[in-house]
Amino acid sequence: MTQPFNSKRRAPGAARGRPREFDASAVSEAAAGVFWEHGYHAASLDTLCEATGLLRGSLYGAFGDKHGMLLAALDRYAEGALAQLAARLNEQIPPREALRNALLHHTRVVSALTGLRGCFITNAAMEMQPGDETVAARITSVMRRISTLLAAAVIRGQAAGVFDSTLDENAVAEFLLCITQGLRVLGKVGHDEAQLTAVVDMALRALE
Repeated sequence: MTQPFNSKRRAPGAARGRPREFDASAVSEAAAGVFWEHGYHAASLDTLCEATGLLRGSLYGAFGDKHGMLLAALDRYAEGALAQLAARLNEQIPPREALRNALLHHTRVVSALTGLRGCFITNAAMEMQPGDETVAARITSVMRRISTLLAAAVIRGQAAGVFDSTLDENAVAEFLLCITQGLRVLGKVGHDEAQLTAVVDMALRALE
């Protein structure tokens, strides 16, 4: 689910002082870049205004408050990440290869990131929980949808005879979800791509 944002890029169409004449999706993406780089609590309104190109009044008018901006940013990031995961898992190639490519995507991206920023969703979960029930519900929903996509990929592999048919696809999906979270954390603390790739290959051997 990790994907790069440019927090210094101003959202297109975000004219200062004109709260309803901007692209809300682009503004949410720009805000996500700020939260991803700085974290929620350290992200200042001035930085959010600079990244989005909007005045405070425009941001508050669109999102309610800073917390509302975070929720919109999480939604924007999650939808993009889920769409990319689904595309990789459903690629017209052998199911084992598709699943491997989807998992390896995490190793490539986290290894390439500067500043050891990790995944936006993972970072938000670690910073905002426990205590923020709204963010917790958002993240729980995202994780459930990821697990559903992974379970479907496991079923395709079982039908093709490359994964053990006696394995419970939902349990395997939760296992793979834990693997993806671990890849993000390991990438954040400095493991290189080769080390993370070895983890992916070991996880896939457990399915055979």
